[in-house]
Amino acid sequence: MKVEREYEELKIESDVDHFKLLTIYIGKHSKLFWIIVFLMFINVIFSITAPLILNYVIEIIEIDNEELLNQLNLNGALLGFGVVAFLAWFFTSVQFHYVAALTARFVRDLRIDAYSNLIKNKIPFFDDQKSGDLTSRIINDTNELSEAGDSIAWVFTSIVRVLFVSIIFVIYSFEIALVAIGFIPIIFFLAYIVGNYERKVSKIWREKFGEVNSRFQEIMSKIQISKAFNREKENLKKFQIINEETYQASVKRGLAIFIFWPMTDLMKHGLMIAILWIGTLQVAEGLPVATVILFLILINYYYWPLITIASNFQDFQGAMASLERISMISFDSNLHEDVNGNNSMPKEISKIKFENVNFSYDGNNEILKNINFEVNKGERVALVGHTGAGKTTIGSLLMRFYSIKQGKISINGTNINDINLLEYRERVSLVSQKVLLFKGTIRENLILSDKTINDEKIWEILESVQAAEFIELLPNKLDYVVSENGKNLSSGQKQMISLARALISKPEFIILDEASSAVDIYTEAKITKGIDAILSNSTSVSIAHRLTTIMKSDKIIVMEDGLIKEIGSHDDLIKINGIYSEMYNLYLSTQSAKFLEKIKY
Repeated sequence: MKVEREYEELKIESDVDHFKLLTIYIGKHSKLFWIIVFLMFINVIFSITAPLILNYVIEIIEIDNEELLNQLNLNGALLGFGVVAFLAWFFTSVQFHYVAALTARFVRDLRIDAYSNLIKNKIPFFDDQKSGDLTSRIINDTNELSEAGDSIAWVFTSIVRVLFVSIIFVIYSFEIALVAIGFIPIIFFLAYIVGNYERKVSKIWREKFGEVNSRFQEIMSKIQISKAFNREKENLKKFQIINEETYQASVKRGLAIFIFWPMTDLMKHGLMIAILWIGTLQVAEGLPVATVILFLILINYYYWPLITIASNFQDFQGAMASLERISMISFDSNLHEDVNGNNSMPKEISKIKFENVNFSYDGNNEILKNINFEVNKGERVALVGHTGAGKTTIGSLLMRFYSIKQGKISINGTNINDINLLEYRERVSLVSQKVLLFKGTIRENLILSDKTINDEKIWEILESVQAAEFIELLPNKLDYVVSENGKNLSSGQKQMISLARALISKPEFIILDEASSAVDIYTEAKITKGIDAILSNSTSVSIAHRLTTIMKSDKIIVMEDGLIKEIGSHDDLIKINGIYSEMYNLYLSTQSAKFLEKIKY
């Protein structure tokens, strides 16, 4: 799409760049924009014509010219005034109907592009962000920008109106025109000072608002833990602190918004007094009283458009703050994953190899140290070790969620970072221990990678991972609606759906991060069979917790403190009587009847 290419080429660093971004989106609907411009000129012409007609009538009455009055037909003139005023109102209404349509399209397009760009960002970006703040930026800040569309329309209309009225002032009285124009820099200087302050406090307010969202989502997502440990009062205190900070920021923002209007109202009365004073002096020199009345009427047609420009400058500053917050997370190409590798994914994955890999999340504390191993086609490799050993990090690197600074990870000798990322992830599948299900039907959750698969094939796969039995018992079966985060399914049921979803994607290489959560023996047996079904015809690396998964592996990699300590088959590692042998014996001892009898008392 043209707009996408334009904003991708735009490097957003300043307000000028933010304004260019706005014009790109408005320009996408240029036809609608020019209709609005045309209506704007019609609106201004009619709105200024009405007081000119009134001035003409008053002038004739003032000079007491009965002949002209008869020719004019006072009733007709007043009717004309009313018709012109009505047309001015009508075209203003039509203009802002189109403005509302343009604004809605602008916000719709921006929100979609902001979201589509946000999800292109690298995983480390999301590690450092709060979900509530991201929600606030994509939803609330784009809503704030809807005001920018109205503001731009009002600004353009007001500029044209001020120009027209200024010309009338100059034609009728050059001195009064100078006084009126002299107020312009004062108003804009005031708007600049207040606007900058508003932008600063608006940015803080939105950040605090995002923190409130984040805290609320966190509390709601962990409500069971809160209740279990009686943390409601403590959570309330923390929420009150953040909410109070948001309130204080809101007060400052409100002050910045509303202080402008009393000050401008004071200046309006000052301008009115100045026009009356100069007008009175000029009446003594022959200026018609009707002209002074015209100037007083035109004050609203001149001064309020000026205030509109100035106040919308304030709104525009707030909009720029919103756009800055959006662009920081969505329109920075440096945050995006580099999907365009120099090489295509090989037709067959023959070998995956880690060579001297070191990795740190923060650049200081190394999580992986000099990791070397390889996985050949068809091999089942299990990663074992205590919590914090680095097993899950290896899985994340294989999924290319993070980039390594030292060493090399390759497929068939080609560095995985040089392979097209989209092609890579089509062939490599992750089965995470944290099962993520979307709100929707079971079918919709299963066919994320292949929407063409038929129900017969789905049931065949569900049968192979032992999930068909419980789904057949659900109301509507495949059309059973899964609630948010799968709350209406058990932990084991969610795991089996996750296994089926992975199998539907027809992966050539699987990274299995086994769930360590406890399930009943019956479900455990079913999940184990499901895992066997997935791993039977694929190359796999399993972050293993189940002894059955480990023992069936062709190769077991034992990790400790980010280092590989042992590599071999189950039998080989038992023979060397090392770390794995100790873990295995500990596992067996905790499952023995003697141990279970001991811990009963």
